[in-house]
Amino acid sequence: MDKDNMLKAKHGKVCIINTAGKIVIEPEIEVDTIYYPSNGLCQVGRDGKYGYIDETGKLVIPLKYKKVFPFSENGLAFVLRENGLGGYIDKHDNFVIHPIYESGSTFRFGFAAVSRNGEYTFIHEDGNKAVDHTFKYASGFAASGLAKTQEFDGRYGLMDATSMPVLILKHGCELAEFKGDSKITKFRVNEKEALINSQGEIITGLNYDKVIISPNSKLHPFLRNGLWGYIDDEGNEIIANIYKVVSEFSEFNVAAVKSYHPLAENNLVDFYINDRDEIIDNKLIEFINQLLSYRFSNVSRFKNGLALAEKKEEIRDISEKRGKDECTRSCKVKADEEDYYAEKLHEVEIYFNSMDKKGIYKFINEELRADVRVLDVHDNYVKLLWPLQPHLKSADVENTLDDALNDGKLGRYNYDWID
Repeated sequence: MDKDNMLKAKHGKVCIINTAGKIVIEPEIEVDTIYYPSNGLCQVGRDGKYGYIDETGKLVIPLKYKKVFPFSENGLAFVLRENGLGGYIDKHDNFVIHPIYESGSTFRFGFAAVSRNGEYTFIHEDGNKAVDHTFKYASGFAASGLAKTQEFDGRYGLMDATSMPVLILKHGCELAEFKGDSKITKFRVNEKEALINSQGEIITGLNYDKVIISPNSKLHPFLRNGLWGYIDDEGNEIIANIYKVVSEFSEFNVAAVKSYHPLAENNLVDFYINDRDEIIDNKLIEFINQLLSYRFSNVSRFKNGLALAEKKEEIRDISEKRGKDECTRSCKVKADEEDYYAEKLHEVEIYFNSMDKKGIYKFINEELRADVRVLDVHDNYVKLLWPLQPHLKSADVENTLDDALNDGKLGRYNYDWID
């Protein structure tokens, strides 16, 4: 139950939204914790009890377990019972592998890492032992095809899906697990860090004070001599370490950074960059954040087009609690304000007759001249998130597109405002 993949409600109701701010999964029952979906089901919890909902929000496995973990691609998930022992259930809540383990990873490549009595090993999908060896620690297999292991003498290593060790580090080295779909990981020794690729090869020297592996990006922040930059999956330093503070790149290839400036407050200036180290206009980002903040008190980072969110208490719920006759003018103003901003965000799809990606970006910059966000782009197709200024209407989107597409000679489009 990775804390990076969950959101716990503080005051509102939890849900899952897409990049346009639409709620796509909302639990039908009252829960206080929600996780990113995995293979069709989401982990949810209330008052320390956990279960699963499906993508319609329906509770399909009751809130009865001490801990629950994501479903694997083979349809099995590790769950922990109140007695501290767990096993693997299917999507019908039947134990397929008996609850005799203290921990268990997701299945990948037909294997999962499990622990019992303080020892780790690997099992097959039928529950039978997959290797004769036991470890002080073993992770599950990552998308890279490697699993992190630790021998009882303390040495860390990487093992492939044929049970062969591909790397064994010396005593005193600390090894990080592969995160998500990342193709690299890192190890640390004597306060310095280096990178390892998915073949188990060390691809950099111990040149870094710290590296943050970003599972949702091909660029990873690194720290050296007090300044941050970005390194790629091959160990190339793509963006020089010139920043005082950086964030990981978002799913939309945007990162927030702080740089030294002698005239700025505290000698630091904040701005956003893309993965080519170009400063980008922050108006759209701040506008979208503002739109989300009207409906949600907390939004996690987007992963695969989805984010965990906590809804603000709805205005009409507040009104009902106070009584219909006691709804104050401030409630109505806030509700009207929320509707006002929601009507200003549009999702636009353009289907070009013939245009490659490079041409599409040029078309957006030269013809649309709007603060749009590209959600998806392929040859001959682009999906955009299009915010309008308060004085404009939906018809202005249509007029702009008609002119830009030369009344259909370059392609066709459709659009819809997002509520």
